[in-house]
This record gives sequence, C-alpha cells and structure tokens, in this order.
Amino acid sequence: MRFLTLVMLAVVSLAVVAPVAATPTADSAANTTDIPNSEPTAQGADTDPTDTTRIDENTVLVDAEYRANESVALLTIRSKSVQTLTFSDGGQFRQGGKVPVITEPFRAGETATIEVSVTEVDGYVGVAISTENTRLYSEIVEQPSGGGLDILRALSSLQAWFAGVLVAFTWMVIAGYNVLRREDGSPRVAT
Repeated sequence: MRFLTLVMLAVVSLAVVAPVAATPTADSAANTTDIPNSEPTAQGADTDPTDTTRIDENTVLVDAEYRANESVALLTIRSKSVQTLTFSDGGQFRQGGKVPVITEPFRAGETATIEVSVTEVDGYVGVAISTENTRLYSEIVEQPSGGGLDILRALSSLQAWFAGVLVAFTWMVIAGYNVLRREDGSPRVAT
C-alpha cells in the first residue's frame, strides 16, 4: 500500500511539472526563424491535397523517407516548371570537407523520387535541396526519439529551478506523511 501511494504521488508530481515545461518562453519565441510556408498555398484548381511541404512556388516536397539499413533518404519531389534541383547530404555539413551533390533535371508537372546517400549525426538525418528560386532548403528526414528526456531541453533555467523545488517539496511532504503514519499520526518526543 505504501509503495502504491509513493508511486501515485510521484506520478502526480510529474504531472504538475509537465505543464511548466510546455509553456513557451520569450527566449524561444525570439529565436524562431522565418521558415518557408510548410502548408501548400492555394494557387488554382491544380493544387493537389497530397502536397506536404512547399519549397518554393514551383517545387513541392511530397514525401521524405529514411532507410537506415541502406543509409539513404528517398525524397519525392513535384515540380510545376522546368528546372534543375540539387540535393546534398545535410550530415556532411557537420563533418566538414567536400559535400557530394546530386543534380536532377525536372520537367513541368513531373513528380519523381530521388535517392540521396545520407549520414546520420546524433540521430538526425537531413537533406539540403537547392532550386532555381530557393538557394538552400533543408529538410530533416529523421530525428532522434529523445527517450522522454526532451523535457529537459525544453525547460529554461528558471522553469527547471521551479520544477526542482516543486519536486523536492512534494517528496518532503511524502516523507513527512510516511513518518506520521508510522507513528499513528501523533509525533513522539524522544526521551
């Protein structure tokens, strides 16, 4: 019974800490960058509902898939105009040195799947895409799962401090309750 009470109180204390981590801070709002519109924009009756990421007005990334056993990313691209696209491994940028590129010509209205060799760095897999209208667009194909510790990265130092105080206070209450319960609810004076 005591173990169940401790487990329930631990779950409640974590439930109280989680909303604190979810609130955005002014720092996180100030550090956002202007990323191209990730929703397809209506440009007439030919807009396909399967569009997932608009790179520019002529180019749409329909699908991105990572095959870890082959170390490749499969990118399905739709082009509305005649253009040449360039693809490169985003993981190579972190490692430095020469970055191999793949150049693919597209016809107007063509949809094609391109296979790009990629490097996984700290659980991330990314591809850089260049079009005639967008000099460099990055697509994160795979992200690490985080294993439940992403909450620690999301907290500011002040939020983490308050969460720590709240958890410590909760455990002090649990310990005091257990001591009083063991002594039948009445404190004893040592003799």
